[in-house]
Amino acid sequence: MNDPTGIDFPSEGEYPTYFHLLADLHRRLRPARYLEIGVNEGHSLALAGPTTRLVGVDPEPRVGNLEHPNWTVVSTTSENFFACHDVLGLLGGPVDLAFVDGLHHFEVALADVLAIERYAHPGTVVLVHDVVPIDAPTSTRERATVVWSGDVWKAVVVLRRHRPNLTVTTLDVAPTGMALITGFGPYRADDPSRARVGSSSRNSDPWFDDAVASLLPATYGDLLAMGPDALGTVPCTGQIIAECLARLPRPEPESRPGTAQT
Repeated sequence: MNDPTGIDFPSEGEYPTYFHLLADLHRRLRPARYLEIGVNEGHSLALAGPTTRLVGVDPEPRVGNLEHPNWTVVSTTSENFFACHDVLGLLGGPVDLAFVDGLHHFEVALADVLAIERYAHPGTVVLVHDVVPIDAPTSTRERATVVWSGDVWKAVVVLRRHRPNLTVTTLDVAPTGMALITGFGPYRADDPSRARVGSSSRNSDPWFDDAVASLLPATYGDLLAMGPDALGTVPCTGQIIAECLARLPRPEPESRPGTAQT
């Protein structure tokens, strides 16, 4: 399937790269609000449609003039963003689609997912990049290669162990995989733990610290020893994505957020 952006989308075959996958999810979901952690030059931000409200977070963004009518990039770490910024105010409501591609340390990616959950709803899709490592050199905690996934794969292991209520689909898409997470609970606007600025703790879940400590020393070799069930990786095809999205509730019609100053 072809899109006016020039990106081809498979109806059933495999996606060539995670970039194609992200573009197709924007096309399929048409989210009203999109949050991206780790924007770099903004290429993935630019995949969103014109009616989507975009909020990006990056401590050192290199975004120039993004050709989109409604975007904001906050120059800070994700930890500071969730702790000190008005997430709901910036987005204009709960998040529909989120893409976590920040610091390639699993505890940071894991904390980002849990923080995003505070602003999620049953139809929310959260993506986590770099969860299928290529080999040992590219999956160390300190970067030593051009392609680098870090140890983000451990975030999938932790979520599968400690959050069985969430559906974590680990997609084998080039170059380093993507996790697609659904199954979030209802969003409650009157919940002060989500709506209040500065209320989001990165490790408020009781299992967080112990889970991080237990996996921190794990290496690529340990992942191989865990076996394929640790990540549960599946091919990244149009059919698999359709099956993942079929589990989402049908969205109720709502007005799109108004254009905000960038």
